[in-house]
Amino acid sequence: MKTIDLTPYKNDSDVLSTLKTLQGIIVQGWSWYQSRKSQKKLISILDDILSDECVLLRNVNLPKAGKPIPLVLVAPSGTTVINPKDKKGFFRAEGKKWEVMGQGEEYKPAFNNLIHETWVFQKTIEGYLKRHNFKAPNLSGALIFVSTETHIESISPIVKVIRADGIKNFARRLAISKPEFTDLDFRNLIKLLTNPALPEKKKAPIPEEEPSPQAEPFRFEEKLNDLVDVVNFSRKEWIVIGILIIFVILVLIALITLILLTQ
Repeated sequence: MKTIDLTPYKNDSDVLSTLKTLQGIIVQGWSWYQSRKSQKKLISILDDILSDECVLLRNVNLPKAGKPIPLVLVAPSGTTVINPKDKKGFFRAEGKKWEVMGQGEEYKPAFNNLIHETWVFQKTIEGYLKRHNFKAPNLSGALIFVSTETHIESISPIVKVIRADGIKNFARRLAISKPEFTDLDFRNLIKLLTNPALPEKKKAPIPEEEPSPQAEPFRFEEKLNDLVDVVNFSRKEWIVIGILIIFVILVLIALITLILLTQ
């Protein structure tokens, strides 16, 4: 099995140094460090069963995701988003609920819902791939416990819940399952997860604005010519008519002025 570690908190030898470990804990929190230890235990088991046809990605950091996704196992038969844990005790997984046995041997909701956490990791991967118009075959989520002191009662949980004694069987089923990936899709998926980026938004073309009609300046000569075309008078006849109209208007003004003065 090929393993690709994508965490930024490691040195060149791919082994977390003390300084890098402290940096990761400060930035990502204590749960990140615990997850790293659980990953290491799980990888040692899977490595003995899965061939190099399978690729395991550690700490996949997707854009705008709340926190890194611990493990994504890409096998020829499908893709599994894995949330590894090293917890001891008695637990119950039912649907979306994750419960822990308390005093009086009664189950009560756990402080951290690991079922929901795993489901969110799975949906985060699905949503990211959907934005790239990529559909990974047989994509599922798995909550895997590496401690043999973990006891779980499973009642149709929304993600796979695998105890330590079931890890090898889980790996064997992946190894013998029918391949669903094409070589190209397999490589494209690895590329999308190892070099994560959101797809570029297509810019809508800016519509060209039609030139607004401009008011044409008033031209007496053109208007007069238009009027000549409508009414069957010659140009000279229209000029005479215009002069007569002006003369009549002046006579009327003079008469009105005389009437007003004689009153």
